Amino acid sequence: MAHEHPIPAHHHPPVTGFGADRAAHYDAQAAISLAGFQAVYELGVSALTAQLDGQDSASLLFVGLGTGAELLPYTRFDVPGWCFTGVEPSEPMLDVARKRLASEGILSRTRLHLGELHTLPPGPPFDGAQMMGVLHHVDGDAARLALLREVTRRLKPGAPLVLGCRIGKDPELSNIELRRWRAHGIPLEDLERKRHHLATMRPIESDAALFSLLAQSGLVSPRTLFVSLQFKVFLARFEPGAAV
Repeated sequence: MAHEHPIPAHHHPPVTGFGADRAAHYDAQAAISLAGFQAVYELGVSALTAQLDGQDSASLLFVGLGTGAELLPYTRFDVPGWCFTGVEPSEPMLDVARKRLASEGILSRTRLHLGELHTLPPGPPFDGAQMMGVLHHVDGDAARLALLREVTRRLKPGAPLVLGCRIGKDPELSNIELRRWRAHGIPLEDLERKRHHLATMRPIESDAALFSLLAQSGLVSPRTLFVSLQFKVFLARFEPGAAV
């Protein structure tokens, strides 16, 4: 389902490590990596439906849809007229999402796009968006800002955005993460790879650093929805004239 689209100058390299060998097990692994995995998605849906409460129809953008798990709570929120666009650069992950959403009866109102966000063809602006677990995989503030602006240029003024990503690099909190992996039986060699990954990754430094990127993208009034060790989820609102 890939679409041809010119690649802008701010294009960043695709994120690796989300192929067929991982897609089938991604949700189980994510539930270990992120305590409260299911609550994250429930809160994202709660926030977006609260912000758009009373709208019989709405169009929502999901950047980095992965296996589609973040759409499942919508089946419980009584919004049958809402439709979704999921953007995902990994074809194996998108294959899992397609099957899952079909089994849950959501696929008929979901458009799945294979590729990075900049390859999504232009269309009517979205009423809201969610980008969960994506921004910390993008290297450097310039590329992160470009991605946030790519999101906001596709939103209506006043549209809510739910954003979840890793913030900071605290060795004590990283040790807690690794201990959780040990408790769930991860092999020693995989644990060492995980330790090396945590030591070498370069997440966003702080809440303040993230809020600065949001402000430069016209995203205002960030509110904390969820915190689990070094993963945080925020709700912000797009106001085009507020970009600094």
